[in-house]
Amino acid sequence: MKELVSQLVAKADLSEAQAAKVAEVVKTFLAAKLPDALRGPVESALTGQAVDSAFDSAVKGLAGKLF
Repeated sequence: MKELVSQLVAKADLSEAQAAKVAEVVKTFLAAKLPDALRGPVESALTGQAVDSAFDSAVKGLAGKLF
């Protein structure tokens, strides 16, 4: 979430503490609204983890439910 916090500081003229709070609110909001299969990849994108592998796992999980 460092990148998101940095962009909030730069583009929204927030302090680092304010930006960190906003990022946490966004993360919590998305976690509550997204289906389970998408939560992992989105959280990975926010935290800077391996998005590709998380996305691949989500797609495989969704495909398994369809077939």
